[in-house]
Amino acid sequence: INVDVGDTVQKGQVLATIDAGTLISQLGQAQAQLKYQKETFNYMEKHKSTYKRDQRDAQEALVKQAQSAIDAINDQLADINMVSPINGVVTKRTADPGETVVLSLNSPVLSIAAKDDLIIHSNVPESDIVKITLGQRAKVTFDALSPEEIFDATVTSIDPASTVIQDVVYYRIKLQLDNLDPRLKAGMSANIDIKTMEKENVLMIPIRAVKGENGEKYVDILNESDNTTQKAKVVTGIDGDDGMLEIISGLKAGDKVVTFVSEK
Repeated sequence: INVDVGDTVQKGQVLATIDAGTLISQLGQAQAQLKYQKETFNYMEKHKSTYKRDQRDAQEALVKQAQSAIDAINDQLADINMVSPINGVVTKRTADPGETVVLSLNSPVLSIAAKDDLIIHSNVPESDIVKITLGQRAKVTFDALSPEEIFDATVTSIDPASTVIQDVVYYRIKLQLDNLDPRLKAGMSANIDIKTMEKENVLMIPIRAVKGENGEKYVDILNESDNTTQKAKVVTGIDGDDGMLEIISGLKAGDKVVTFVSEK
């Protein structure tokens, strides 16, 4: 094994080499077997009067079988070098040099994360999945970084089949980041804010300015002339970014709303 966890690898790079000792030994035995079967077949062909046609045909089949065995071993020898299919970073290694392992899809020796494309996987509840479509834009933050560092991403995949997690139905989606950051690592936790609707030229105020009373929503408008407030009923629309909320009616541009009251 030529690489370790954290190593950067290139597409086509040899990651590990399988010990060919056993295969070479098997190849020698197969070649000897082929030689024997060919000599036997040639002898039978020279003495056709002694051997029936079906006997000669059976021996010819043994020659072809021995050749097929050699071809199979040569194919395995051609694949003793394990090469990387992508540019990426080694994220996991489950074997050490010299260790005997059984290769399978369920227990890979090496795991590589693509370096050029960092994909975010997320499980979305069924109540929200209908709002998400391919190509939608998203804002992403990472627990390992400052919440002020926001990354742009795009929804690139939505699973058609659901996944049940603790009796709740989810749909898995994938998002691709617009730009990579060397600090981002495979397996990091991400927080995703997907823009499901977009409006232009709307009136927005901080959500914290909106209060509820008797099933209705209202805000306090500041009267700067005498520093008093007036309660105004409002109709709200969609939630915006950064804690903002659309106001459909009840306010006009230029109104100043109270977001908090200082108590003395």
